[in-house]
Amino acid sequence: MFGDVAKFRRRRARKLVSIKRVSREHYSMCIRESRVLAALADQAENHIVRFYEAFVDQQYFYIVQEAMDQNLYEFQKRNGLNKLEVWDIRTIILQLLLALAKLKDMGIVHTDIKEENIMLVNQRRQPFRVKLIDFGSYYTIHDLASMWTPDIQPRCVRAPEVILGVPGCNAKVDMWSLGCVMGQMALGRSLFPSKCELEMLHAIFGTRGLPSARMLDAGIKTKMFFDRIQIGRDAYEWNLRPWNGRELASGTKSLRRRVPAKLDSLDAIEDVEHGFQGEDTVERADRKCMVELLDRMLTLEPDHRITPNQALLHPFLTLQHLSGCERYCEYYNFSLQRYREAGVTLPQAPLFRHEDSSEETVPGATQEVPKRKRTLLRRSLRSFFTRLLTRRRKKQPVVAQGAKDSLSLEDSAVPEDMPANTAGTSRAAHESMKKEKGSKSSTPLSSSLEVPEHTEEPPKKKGFLRRWLQTLSGCFSGCRGKKSVTTQDSNVSL
Repeated sequence: MFGDVAKFRRRRARKLVSIKRVSREHYSMCIRESRVLAALADQAENHIVRFYEAFVDQQYFYIVQEAMDQNLYEFQKRNGLNKLEVWDIRTIILQLLLALAKLKDMGIVHTDIKEENIMLVNQRRQPFRVKLIDFGSYYTIHDLASMWTPDIQPRCVRAPEVILGVPGCNAKVDMWSLGCVMGQMALGRSLFPSKCELEMLHAIFGTRGLPSARMLDAGIKTKMFFDRIQIGRDAYEWNLRPWNGRELASGTKSLRRRVPAKLDSLDAIEDVEHGFQGEDTVERADRKCMVELLDRMLTLEPDHRITPNQALLHPFLTLQHLSGCERYCEYYNFSLQRYREAGVTLPQAPLFRHEDSSEETVPGATQEVPKRKRTLLRRSLRSFFTRLLTRRRKKQPVVAQGAKDSLSLEDSAVPEDMPANTAGTSRAAHESMKKEKGSKSSTPLSSSLEVPEHTEEPPKKKGFLRRWLQTLSGCFSGCRGKKSVTTQDSNVSL
């Protein structure tokens, strides 16, 4: 056992692997993490840390995984907590969305996405190539949905439905955390700084507005932060409690000076600092597209929040807002070069089509069926059901109105269920009787009207649907081992 520890320590000294040592007190958490990492061992292309082995000794639990450079928080701290460039933010977010899309397909929710758990693989050789680590706090989608009050996520990136205790949380809590990390990279500081959950709600609702009454009614911990006030008969209103004597100021000013009152102010902050006011530059257009994606990731309602597969089709990541303009050609090529340096490819719409991509329409990524194909499909279905359910009627010769009425009265006496040859002989007998009566009758109208002679076509077979059902029932009776017995009244096989 101790020889394995020495072997992995030698490998760590050569910077091939890293050993995560955890005390035996957190043994169960390490077992869960090693299991999920073993299931994700072959997902290096999806930007998830590669797992090698796990073993224990008398004091510690060891998890052996690939060696990486540093986490994102240490990188920003070494650079003075400066904000990252837009093209670097795009490269990081694309890789994390690929990881979240893979986790969602496997039914796993990370629940601990923060800058400390985003590792830079090798900043010198592959700039801003990142991988997601630390799966000790993961939950399955089924387990998370069955929890009444989930106590998950760090406070600075905690989703509002988790704070309010809304039952039935899903994988979209990771999208809120990723949006907070994205805003932190854009500002160089925390997007919603807080010391408690009430202050966190003031920061969130002051920036994003209040949630719907349905979400507040469903929250188990809503009464810890809101007061329910009756404003009329059977009408109530939720009011957020003040924090340190300060009421909620939504849309005008924030709780702290460093918190933006709206997400649109991210663009305004950049304009003031870089002097881009009133100018239509490519950097400004790229930031506006970034703020649009951030706005959809930080949607208060979980049902309306964007999913990882939908975010992969956003123009900010596919560069659709830059590819159509000649002035942006140089910036477009530079953004593609940053993708290549990190080892990722440009996302395309057909590659990331998923079953949940039809939940919400992503601007710039809709693909509809051509109108001609829909018309041909509709016509083919209509013709099929028409042939299946309708009967073709025998064409009648064109005759005068009086003769038509007399023929209809005479033909009505012939039963329709009679076979074709019998019906033909009966009609011939009726016509001969009509001629004899017409010669003796003194009415000039009946004698003057005669039916033109015509060659009768062979009668077409009727009852296609009936014969088809009879054949089908015969097949079923044959499968059951019964003999088909035919009666004189019907042809149905028993």
